[in-house]
Amino acid sequence: MESDKLVGIAEIAELANVTKQAVTNWRLRYDHFPRPMQELRSGPVWDRETVEAWVKSFKGDATHVLSFINLKGGVGKTTVAVAVAEILAHEERKHVLLIDLDPQTNATVTLIPEEQWATMDQQGRTIAQLFADKLNGHESPKFDIEQAIAHRVSTINDGIARLDLLPSSIRLIDLQDRIPLIALSGNFMTNPLEILKSALYAILERYDYVIIDCPPSLGTVTKNGLRISTGYLIPTIPDIVSTWGLYQIVDNIERFSRDMDRPIPALGIIATKVQANSLHGRVIEDLRARRLGRFGEAGALPQPPLFENVVRQSVDVARGADVEADLRTFKGKYGTVAYEALKGLVQEIKLACERKRA
Repeated sequence: MESDKLVGIAEIAELANVTKQAVTNWRLRYDHFPRPMQELRSGPVWDRETVEAWVKSFKGDATHVLSFINLKGGVGKTTVAVAVAEILAHEERKHVLLIDLDPQTNATVTLIPEEQWATMDQQGRTIAQLFADKLNGHESPKFDIEQAIAHRVSTINDGIARLDLLPSSIRLIDLQDRIPLIALSGNFMTNPLEILKSALYAILERYDYVIIDCPPSLGTVTKNGLRISTGYLIPTIPDIVSTWGLYQIVDNIERFSRDMDRPIPALGIIATKVQANSLHGRVIEDLRARRLGRFGEAGALPQPPLFENVVRQSVDVARGADVEADLRTFKGKYGTVAYEALKGLVQEIKLACERKRA
């Protein structure tokens, strides 16, 4: 029968021995997933032989989940996280989700207009609602992960097709200190460190990369991001004040990693807002030699490597953070010099991810 040559999502899931959700994620993530032959009222259908051949040749790639973290604000963390996400999605044609965990919402309003963010926040379509639901366990949850994700975000090309955003909210400021006390609010079955992981479970495999912009702290919200991370990066200005807390970051994440019984490797340190002065030059040399501060002491944890590509201080980069500036190209948004450095940084990050996987 002709119908025997056609399969739907349920049959593909059975062929691949995965869930229907996994098949849906494959369709969204992989451009080489076969196109359906027809769209029926009951759903799309594919040619069985085509799908069988694809399933046999397909080797799934695990999602890279990268947290960008520094305990000091103003170091360019969000700018670099956003730029890496944009370049991965546009230039490298990867499917990318940027999660804004920082209640300052800088990544959010860099990628979408403030009016869109305000509407989403009012409708409970931000990360704050996810945590608020857990704190108000006696009420019906309002957060829906599918509704909370903004698609095709960024000013580049009026939106980058493969770049999605899970926005933050300033409401998170009032919530973050209460999140560790969730059990006391009556929600005894919820682990405060598993909230983000549970919310993303169904959709994580849609993406090649998930970029997490963490708040400048090592609290529960940041640990929610680290809980699902396959690695982390530390953007920092190469001066004394900005690098002072680097050892604390590495030490705390190492201990958290042991508690979770899963590795969270440090992929590297990113030098940002670099100026041509002797102080920055000296700190960069210490970072390259992996001897900065406490890292150089006997018995100390090893310092993460410094990425070769550095982001120099630039008016263009600062202006690029304004979503209303109508900057629709990478060179317009970041300037030629910074854009080339950021492209090089993305290649280094991709290579570091592959090394960690191997």
